[in-house]
Amino acid sequence: MKSEGYLGNVNLKRKGTELGFTPEMVSEYIKCSKDPIYFSEQYINIVHVDRGLIPIKLYDYQKEIIEKITNSRRVTVVTSRQAGKTTTAVTVILHYILFNEHKTVALLANKGEAAREILDRIKIAYEALPNWMQQGVIEWNKGSVEFENGCKIIASATSSSAIRGKSISLLYIDETAFVENWDEFFASVFPTISSGETTKMLFTSTPNGLNHFYKTCEGARDKTNGFEFVEVAWERVPGRDEAWKKETLASMDFDTQKFQQEFECAFLGSSGTLVEGSKLKTLVIKEPKSIQSNVKVYELPEKNCPYVLTADVSRGKGLDYSAFSVFDVSKMPYKQVCTYRDNTVTPIDYAEIIYRIAKMYNEAYVLIEINDIGQQVSDLLHLEYEIESMLFTESAGRSGKRISGGFGSSVDKGIRTTKAVKTIGCNMMKMLIEQDQLIINDFDTIQELSTFSRKGQSYEAEGGCHDDTVMCCVLFGWLSDQAFFKELTDINTMYKLKQRNEDDLENMLLPIGFNNLEDDIEEEVIIPHAWFNY
Repeated sequence: MKSEGYLGNVNLKRKGTELGFTPEMVSEYIKCSKDPIYFSEQYINIVHVDRGLIPIKLYDYQKEIIEKITNSRRVTVVTSRQAGKTTTAVTVILHYILFNEHKTVALLANKGEAAREILDRIKIAYEALPNWMQQGVIEWNKGSVEFENGCKIIASATSSSAIRGKSISLLYIDETAFVENWDEFFASVFPTISSGETTKMLFTSTPNGLNHFYKTCEGARDKTNGFEFVEVAWERVPGRDEAWKKETLASMDFDTQKFQQEFECAFLGSSGTLVEGSKLKTLVIKEPKSIQSNVKVYELPEKNCPYVLTADVSRGKGLDYSAFSVFDVSKMPYKQVCTYRDNTVTPIDYAEIIYRIAKMYNEAYVLIEINDIGQQVSDLLHLEYEIESMLFTESAGRSGKRISGGFGSSVDKGIRTTKAVKTIGCNMMKMLIEQDQLIINDFDTIQELSTFSRKGQSYEAEGGCHDDTVMCCVLFGWLSDQAFFKELTDINTMYKLKQRNEDDLENMLLPIGFNNLEDDIEEEVIIPHAWFNY
């Protein structure tokens, strides 16, 4: 029996409508409430591009996703394009709001329009339900719906204010890998989803580089972050075979990298990265032992172990980041053991943090980049904190910059990152990482490496990305080739690298062009002759 409908829509049951239920309806309702897959295949209809409104026929991987989100709290799904992830989300959300009470679903996407499109699909499926299975409608708007059982769906863009102040029971984020400013966004929504003991999260997306979604998926694979993991590569989609693959590749102008990312669920860095993409995929993210005030500690200091801290400095105005990395240089492979990254810290506070961490790591040697505001941080460390392990640099004529003893008018309290310094640093960092002689533990560093790409004769962050933590590694790379470093560690880094990869060494030394590297009158750029004479 049909009700009078909501606002004239006879396909929607309005609030307070009384309907008579047969024993068969009651039995069916109970069965559907307990079995979301049965409910989906029996009662949910979707719009087919050719056939119009048709019943759902779930694939095995869609059933897997539904079962996982039903039986657990957190699920992340990396999926091929056009594999039905939106349809799966529709079934999950629709079942959730029909057979629960007083639950709020946040349906979010990178763009508000995309989120509202998914809500429209839910609405279509809802209208096609039998009247007796529906909940009475209280609100039926473009961006939200509400039912008389107290359940709501909110569709919105993934902004920091999207669901602030709301109690969310199920958070669904579509194309999670493409959410911009993830850290800011998730920091704003986390209080709303962490307050409840039963709150669920469902993330779905195709890959988009080694970013926050990659981190979530890797944690789910390793079972370290509480997420269940589902992967839906193209082979799992019925009807896709080798002939389909060949046809699809042809339509993509045989862009195999794009195909790998969009259909094979491969997390790839950008093309043309300094560190080879194949190597980036093998880097393993390590969970910090502690995080406090943006300081991430991966390994605690060991007695008598030598450490080096390299620091990049920003103005602290919410744009670029001030960042540093601490490296264990007691032996090869060198290890990144502590990091810091913040884009609001003032130079005064940053200097104090560097001093504290350097002291913690056995009076670590400190190398500060001083191209801009870094000079102020360097002066504070030298004059205010009187840090004795501060590294000075001076011009070395045809050999470029070198570590100085700290005397003379041309000595810098830190290092100016000239084109020559950056070139040498990039070369050394590349070799160290690709030969497994520099262990990178930090997610932010790995993410930045995945977008640290060639631009002209150099390498830098792609548009909209950052390279502050990478530059700390570049500075370390430069330092590792200094005579001072050899004396400090009793390790000849280049000789060790040459021993490991003699045949490829010369080619690896030249990933960056050496044209137009003039920086100042004092510094003439050459490839140090000593690099070829070990």
